[in-house]
Amino acid sequence: MSPPLLPEQPPKRFVTAGSHRVCYVEGGRPELPTALLLHGWIASHALYRRVWAELGELFHFYALDLVGFGDSDKPDPESVAYDPPFYAEQLLAFVDAIGLKDPFHLVAQSMGGMAATEFTVRHPERVRRLVLIDSAGIEVPPPLLGMVLQAPVIGRSLFMALGGTRKTLDDFLKKDVYHQKDVYDPAVVDNMQRVLADRPGKLAAYATLTRMVAPKVYKRFSARFAEVRVPTAVIWGEHDKLFPLERCGRAIAGRIAGARLHVVKGSGHEPPVEQPAGFISALKDAIA
Repeated sequence: MSPPLLPEQPPKRFVTAGSHRVCYVEGGRPELPTALLLHGWIASHALYRRVWAELGELFHFYALDLVGFGDSDKPDPESVAYDPPFYAEQLLAFVDAIGLKDPFHLVAQSMGGMAATEFTVRHPERVRRLVLIDSAGIEVPPPLLGMVLQAPVIGRSLFMALGGTRKTLDDFLKKDVYHQKDVYDPAVVDNMQRVLADRPGKLAAYATLTRMVAPKVYKRFSARFAEVRVPTAVIWGEHDKLFPLERCGRAIAGRIAGARLHVVKGSGHEPPVEQPAGFISALKDAIA
């Protein structure tokens, strides 16, 4: 059976935000509420590839490639921190660069959820509503390969040798990310491999693996959720294996005052990919 046709990809655009060139796509009618969309580790704005049309009915949206990923700059980890404060201030530079003055919806998945939470705590006046999708930030053991790659001394060497191979990416997506296996798309892996084939992309990926999506980082960061002071919704895949619903989703929703939890049935870690209709329904409820 042929894979379903995807909505038309918005054209890529670029802007200099602070010291870095950032890739993003823009869509939706200008009169609609504004939203910024963030992705997770080793992903890109293409996380939202199956819901562009529906997002455009809800928002005037900007979906960006976080620095270090996709087609955005990948500065040397010796020169940038690649941690939550770095991403929060980089996001501020981006919204200033594109001229956003009014508060906006901030929608963020996985690792992007930590960046969005840090930004919201630091700059609550800029955020109309925070929507976290299967967010990182609660201490949980990584998959076995992740534990090995994060190990002191040998982890970096192993990642530089094995990170980005077809097998490791396939295993990660099929075994750890997706509950709905039929959404696997070789083109997505091709793009990940393209980014990780260059040394800057691989160094950025390893830096964020150890400075953003590691248990020791979650242990420090988890208290940050309780400091959010804007309306917040939490959207979670029912079968997320990376960040399980009971351990992580309910914990985050419980720590943010007034946050509402929306569970997407039949989804793993990426509801916009695995259950587009369920995700959009949850998102509509979240911003109502």
